[in-house]
Amino acid sequence: MRRTCLQASASVTLTAAAVIWLGSVAIAEPGPLPRFVGTDLEQDEILEVISSADSRSFKPVGHSSVVLRMRTVERVTAALRIRSHEIQDGYRYEIAAYRISRLLGLDNVPPAVYRRATWKEINQRFHEDMLDRRRAIRRAVLWDEDGSAPAAAVYWIKGLRSVGLENKASWQSWLQDGDIPRGKTALARDLSTMTVFDLLIGNWDRVSGGNLPTDRERQRAFLRDNDRAFSTPLLRGRYEKLLKGFTGTKRFSKDLILHLAALDEASIRNELARDPSQQSIPLLSDAQIAEVLNRRSAILSYIAALIQEHGEAEVLFFP
Repeated sequence: MRRTCLQASASVTLTAAAVIWLGSVAIAEPGPLPRFVGTDLEQDEILEVISSADSRSFKPVGHSSVVLRMRTVERVTAALRIRSHEIQDGYRYEIAAYRISRLLGLDNVPPAVYRRATWKEINQRFHEDMLDRRRAIRRAVLWDEDGSAPAAAVYWIKGLRSVGLENKASWQSWLQDGDIPRGKTALARDLSTMTVFDLLIGNWDRVSGGNLPTDRERQRAFLRDNDRAFSTPLLRGRYEKLLKGFTGTKRFSKDLILHLAALDEASIRNELARDPSQQSIPLLSDAQIAEVLNRRSAILSYIAALIQEHGEAEVLFFP
């Protein structure tokens, strides 16, 4: 039954088990957004700075897309993901993924916000050790006629550690019924949340090339680099990859699932509209929003069936 309801994710109809379970719980009400993990910064404060602060320098850091490390005069650094000829919509999807993460109450998706980039600004402040890459960057970006281009300014997290989380075998049992090592419960919760979040937004490119780092203490995972999400349609092979990761999980965060249950079209549209980009181009199309909601229904149906089989305490294992 669980496999069937997930494979039929084109339908927005919840299973009977999901309807019964949702009727028995208090859906999460919008509350204060948590501060970004590892900082004392409010997420909206971060957005304000990286969207408007004057830049100090730009350094190329991207490989498959155009990303520049942008230092600002406010001493806050951002990754500036700029619209390119090769990946024209990645900047929008980075912002949309962050906006949806806010609706889920997450504190480990880097804040991202719309910002215009100009070649004049980048050229004048290009990192002196990387001047040989200026011409390639200029050619790769899809500029508008006025010499500017849309971009996503994404909060730059300091002190990231790559600890091989791409190797699922090292932690898969934590999300099923295995013992979680001491001090790794929060990390296990983040990895469980990742399987839900990535299926919800259709991010098929998470566990590749160091896209799943932790903090210095290796206790939290950051869900960054979401520019490949929201493919419409999501190709079968990529969907099955996400599905395998999700159905291999038996322990979930109760808070996350209650927030997911409260997610609807109106809340998504309202949250997306808070980003300045909505004045020029929508972050997501109607079809993309519909697919997010379809996958939400499938996720809730699967979890409701698990609860029916194993009990709520075993399934909603993490806070």
